[in-house]
Amino acid sequence: MALAQQEDSNAALPRLGLAPGEPQTRNPPPSLPLGIKPSESKTDVLDFHGFLLLPLRVGLLERPAPRAGESSIVLHNPPLIPQHLRSFEYVGVVPDPWVQLNFIYGNSTVSATAILAARAFPDAAGYYNPVDQLGVNDAFLTVNLSKVLAMPLEVKVGAMTGRYGPMGAYDAGRYGTPLIARVNAIGETITAGYKLGATTFVLEQGLGGQLGRPPAGLVPSGWNDFASADVGASFVNHLHAGAAYADLAQLGLHYLTSWSQDDQIPSGLIPNGRITVFGADARLTAGRYGHLYAGIVRTLATNAATVSGVIEILNARGGPELISEYLGPASGGDGSLTTFGAQYDLSMVRLMFDELYTGKSPDLRVSLFGVGTKVRSDDPAYDGVFKLKGGVELTYNLLSWFAVSTRFDHVRLDGDDNTKAMSIFSPRLLFHTGWLSRDEFALQYSHFASGSRVEARTGFPPTPDPTRNPDRHVLSFSGTFWW
Repeated sequence: MALAQQEDSNAALPRLGLAPGEPQTRNPPPSLPLGIKPSESKTDVLDFHGFLLLPLRVGLLERPAPRAGESSIVLHNPPLIPQHLRSFEYVGVVPDPWVQLNFIYGNSTVSATAILAARAFPDAAGYYNPVDQLGVNDAFLTVNLSKVLAMPLEVKVGAMTGRYGPMGAYDAGRYGTPLIARVNAIGETITAGYKLGATTFVLEQGLGGQLGRPPAGLVPSGWNDFASADVGASFVNHLHAGAAYADLAQLGLHYLTSWSQDDQIPSGLIPNGRITVFGADARLTAGRYGHLYAGIVRTLATNAATVSGVIEILNARGGPELISEYLGPASGGDGSLTTFGAQYDLSMVRLMFDELYTGKSPDLRVSLFGVGTKVRSDDPAYDGVFKLKGGVELTYNLLSWFAVSTRFDHVRLDGDDNTKAMSIFSPRLLFHTGWLSRDEFALQYSHFASGSRVEARTGFPPTPDPTRNPDRHVLSFSGTFWW
């Protein structure tokens, strides 16, 4: 992490969000490309880097009344736990599979990027799900005009992901969820900067839409990720502004609006749908005193049911998932979310010995994090619901090859209702091949203490199942490597 801090401090512009090529998984260390980067080469070169997270996960549950030939303990793989990625309950403590391979070819002026990704590995899968084989996840061209114009200016054109409001110093944070919003579009993004003394200003604008939409007559099923023809062709326009002072403090302002005005909806003429986001965030990179992020977001939805996954709010993709997870089925897609979040990371050794800190010594790292959102909806059952989650993680690096870590998460899905609350306690043993190695092997146990109305999801697509008891114990062994 110390090496990453040194490299990041030389960046030309403060980061408004995560770049499309950065790993799209929870809390990965930063990707450090090897060899000559295209942005530093006058001739065309190939840059290849990636990220692997490969976990084995097993959920354990006591069978209430085992019959002859049945064991008293059942094993679930994947675990039957309330950790659906698209819902507020997700904290990312139990690792999910992720493979990402980034290929970049070009020079300091123009380059092409193709990113391959997958959420499952067919040889080890119990069944083949095409949706988990993402294939070419992002593909775009980058034109860097900074040298020509003597000022930072970069243009990206193509299909790419934009994630705004990352709570971590170098990643999306402990929850793996961008606080402001995420966009998934084909279009353009323009980033420009200007430096005035110790202050650097940055402005980013993007416009994009879908590459295609579900045609009329398409039957929602597993192979098409349960696509609905009632979701219209959607577009997103977004604008971001930031100012950073001396690599110490940064302030960002964000505006995103996504809309649909399609006449091909099988159900007939419908009002235009729109999801609009206003956000502000700040981060303090205070050297020995750690890294602090805080942000606040206002999301407004109007007839949102027809807006596609071109935009994501708290991992909920498009209007349909925003309705099912937050606004409620009787809302008509109308409502709002007021969301806030913060994360603070601190190295105790760096705090005490700042100038001597190299990352190559025993260290205790502390992380505090939390997110909350208040729902306003036209659905009375969802209106006024306040969701909150928070946690703490402690990691003690004892040796160059060994560390111990523990994490505690608490999630409240509906204010003071303890039946919709859960706590997760997760100790881990971590193994590495060196102090600053790019590998990690983790052996983890997670204990879930859930209220009576906290439901795991079963079926295809996954839906809350009140008839199934969630697993209380989860074991996982994972290997991670990045380059």
